[in-house]
Amino acid sequence: MAEVQQNTGGNGKKGAQKKMQIRVDFTPMVDMNMLLITFFMLCTTMIKSQTLTIALPSNEKVENTENMSQASADDAVTIIIDAKRKPGSTDVDSVNGNVVNEVYYYFGKPGGDAGILGPGGKILAENNNIEKSTFDLSDPNGIRKIIQKRNQDVLKEINEIKKKYADGGFGSLETKADREKAQAAYDEAASAIRKNENLKKPVVIIKSTPHASFGSLVEILDEMQINSISKYQIDNMTRADSIMILDYQEKHRGN
Repeated sequence: MAEVQQNTGGNGKKGAQKKMQIRVDFTPMVDMNMLLITFFMLCTTMIKSQTLTIALPSNEKVENTENMSQASADDAVTIIIDAKRKPGSTDVDSVNGNVVNEVYYYFGKPGGDAGILGPGGKILAENNNIEKSTFDLSDPNGIRKIIQKRNQDVLKEINEIKKKYADGGFGSLETKADREKAQAAYDEAASAIRKNENLKKPVVIIKSTPHASFGSLVEILDEMQINSISKYQIDNMTRADSIMILDYQEKHRGN
């Protein structure tokens, strides 16, 4: 509500200029603001839940379920995600409260053909075939380079059809409809390459220690998509995996 007050200046003389004071009452605005705030609080989604969707293969047509998680030693690549330890300690290291991720890998079976465990369950340190890598994309020994080297036959074919797509080999790219049609043709060709059993392809087994972060697992899964890995799975740590990591960390403690 607005209220106008007239003031004659206090002298009461004839012809004196009248002064007006305007007073605006904002009290009703408080109720309106509260109604607007309540409306937006009830009608607005503050935080959307973030979930990770993993498409796993169906086992409906698998005749021997015991061999589902098995792969040949030549094709198997095991990637283990862990957290960095403090120098001279087994405690997890962190920077600003965030866990520092580390990644290990080995080819074939733990310890190779000879195995990692000797008589009495004693570790055969000389057979430890685990190696340490990084998530650094510029590192020549980074995990992406390792994956690409093992999947080079597939990636070579994929790069060829990428060039074909860019050159218009799957159709015109002028309009949105043309691009969607060309993209569908490209996806079909890429899927056929990933399923081609005549190409040498790795079978990646992803494992994680209890200290690893969820973000590092997501990063590894992204690498599977980026590098066109058609066969990969998330598996549990084994005793041999834990022994090899502890042995490697003991040998390189303080580095």
